Amino acid sequence: MGLSPFETRASRQHRLAEVSRRQFILMMGALGALGATVLGAFEVVKFMFPLATNEQPQQFKTSFKVSALTPANPVVADYTHRVIVVMDDAGVYAILDICTHLGCTPNYATDVGVNLGPLSQSTDARALQHGERSANPGPSQVKAQSNGFICPCHGSRYFIDSTNFYGPAPRPMDWVYITTTPDGYFFVDSSKLVAYRSPGQTTTVEWRMDPKTGQNNGKTVGV
Repeated sequence: MGLSPFETRASRQHRLAEVSRRQFILMMGALGALGATVLGAFEVVKFMFPLATNEQPQQFKTSFKVSALTPANPVVADYTHRVIVVMDDAGVYAILDICTHLGCTPNYATDVGVNLGPLSQSTDARALQHGERSANPGPSQVKAQSNGFICPCHGSRYFIDSTNFYGPAPRPMDWVYITTTPDGYFFVDSSKLVAYRSPGQTTTVEWRMDPKTGQNNGKTVGV
């Protein structure tokens, strides 16, 4: 580019500054387009390979063995997979540990009637109606008669069979498929519901799995 003998030093510096500003804008636009292209390509790759995710698998083998469940220890929680495995007199079942209110993770509690005032007085009697209990329970079973789940978010409470009885939860928590593996562990498929109960449906679920054979009786509610 030739220099004009009539152009002053100030005008020449202004013209050079305008050229530099234009180049900077073009460079930033190019970088933005490149970034958008890279992000778009990444999303396309994620869509093409849906199994490559950080989500917990819906089918899994528990980290604890079948022998971990006993009359003295009738509940084992797997909070990583959000599943609770329960044993009672009729067999074993697995609860999907997701509160039906807003999806929080309820915690296992040995006394779901605690701090409920007058309502807590009838909790033990009502709890006996949810799940199979021995006619003459031993000390460990007496202690477990009022066990269940309490949601830490908004206070919803569930009996041991996941039936809601207090708080904003609209319906019971769901039950998922469970069986045993040849090496003595539980296998859970949380994508397969074996019992679903609608709001107001508090019928006790009869579905149970025999921990000795891994077979279930097929008796479900709502599915």
